[in-house]
Amino acid sequence: MNILMVLIYVVLIWAVVYLLTAAWTNFTARQRATVLKMAAFQKRVADASNVQLIDVREKEPFRRHHLKGARNMPALIFSQGKSGLRHDRDVYLYGDTLQAAARVAGRLRKEGLPKEHLFLMAGGYRRLQEANKRK
Repeated sequence: MNILMVLIYVVLIWAVVYLLTAAWTNFTARQRATVLKMAAFQKRVADASNVQLIDVREKEPFRRHHLKGARNMPALIFSQGKSGLRHDRDVYLYGDTLQAAARVAGRLRKEGLPKEHLFLMAGGYRRLQEANKRK
């Protein structure tokens, strides 16, 4: 009986930590940029002109699949200083997860890019691929 109770406590603690982490990720992402649902993100990128669409994943995943018109700038590049992105144009960021793009958005905000010009794809590219597979 003791082992069962310990197992239940471990699972409960893991679930609470997972939910708190997800909530914290969403909160920080919304503090750093505008978070758009996948469909809205893709529509705004397609409809707008002069946007900077940035894929923050590593080179190999980017080479396999990416959104049309995206430029690959792995997250590590942003930690090395200036990104070279224009501050007068909207920047649309996505990574495998929302958390990866939110980290980059935080670095861009420190670089001086205003929140009004930063947009993130909710769920990340991984969820977009999963949604496309279900169709």
